[in-house]
Amino acid sequence: MSKKFWPLIVVILVAAFVLAACGPAAADTKGKVVLWHSKKPEETNSLNMIIDAFKAKYPNVTVEVLFVPDADLRNKFETAVASGSGPTLLIGPADWGPASYDAQLVADISKMVDQKLLGTINDAALASVKYKDAIVGLPINIKGVVLFRNKAIIPNPAKTLDELVANSKAATKGDVLGANLEVGFFFSAGHLGAVGGTLLGPDGAPLFNDAKGVEWMEVLKKFKEAGPVENYTDNDVNLFKAGKVGYIIDGTWNAKALADAIGADNLVIDTWPEKMSGYVQNDNIYLTTVATGDDAVASEKFMEFFLSPEAQTFWAEVGTADKPMAAGIPSIKGLDVKDPIAKMAVAAFEKGVAFPVIPQMGAYWDPMNNAIKKVLDEGADPAAALKEAFDAVTAKLAEMK
Repeated sequence: MSKKFWPLIVVILVAAFVLAACGPAAADTKGKVVLWHSKKPEETNSLNMIIDAFKAKYPNVTVEVLFVPDADLRNKFETAVASGSGPTLLIGPADWGPASYDAQLVADISKMVDQKLLGTINDAALASVKYKDAIVGLPINIKGVVLFRNKAIIPNPAKTLDELVANSKAATKGDVLGANLEVGFFFSAGHLGAVGGTLLGPDGAPLFNDAKGVEWMEVLKKFKEAGPVENYTDNDVNLFKAGKVGYIIDGTWNAKALADAIGADNLVIDTWPEKMSGYVQNDNIYLTTVATGDDAVASEKFMEFFLSPEAQTFWAEVGTADKPMAAGIPSIKGLDVKDPIAKMAVAAFEKGVAFPVIPQMGAYWDPMNNAIKKVLDEGADPAAALKEAFDAVTAKLAEMK
């Protein structure tokens, strides 16, 4: 075959692909999408690219977008939808989902969404949108608690907690610590899931007061063998930035700052060792109860498109200095993520634990953190500390009812 014909063939194939992508189902979809969000400028740049790509695929769908300041978004959304107006779609935190569903502000999409799509979503993120046998939204990105490692101090990852302790001890020399691990409840509760335990049930009732709960506490006690521990302080992060500690547990939202401090080549997000894990959180896109008829179909198609490889790639783009983009961590599995930090986070989140988003979670913070402090700081018996926390949580849940 002559090479001069090859460009023509490529053009024909590309044209055929585009026509197939905008086939009868896409071309026949019509309606109006009204999207409200409070995203930052760099995230809005990615969002606009996603919208443009969606409109190219669904030319008969109109998309209107409204930015609402973060402090005003929830109240404005709730007021508008309750009165029968407002957006057909909302982008907001995952913990808005259950309360909004109970208030009949967002819809159950379980019978609308493509079941194959659900299978591509990170397991922990998908769990957070399931509520009362409904699916109340779709996760557009993930973030959460991970294990950071400075490989200039600790070159190799640990597969087990024992290996992590051994690595930490070997690296502790002079003013350099092998590990300075965070044990505050938000940062350490994921380890309960890693040992096979459960914090709370679907109704919010406590389930941690058992042998698995005790095993979780023993894991936290073992952290002290690796080095000093922190409970909601910045000591660990500051030492890590100064190149003085090998392991810390922190949120992915600090990854860029950590990379800038110690050098991107030295920053590693490890896959969780055995008996360790972290909470996975996500922002969601919600179908509101305002959406009906063609508008509901079009809006649901936009939700699905947001979780397509094409859209998730846009959301993961870092961009340039002139046009920064979201640099988000994709919520779908198997995407070829270019950013090395995001790529490592995706792998770590495969062993993540879903952050509980139900309102009853508010009863857990103080009692659980108090139990951790009593065991680690005062040497209390883990079973006794957990029983005390169980009673305190139960009392708080009764007050909430």
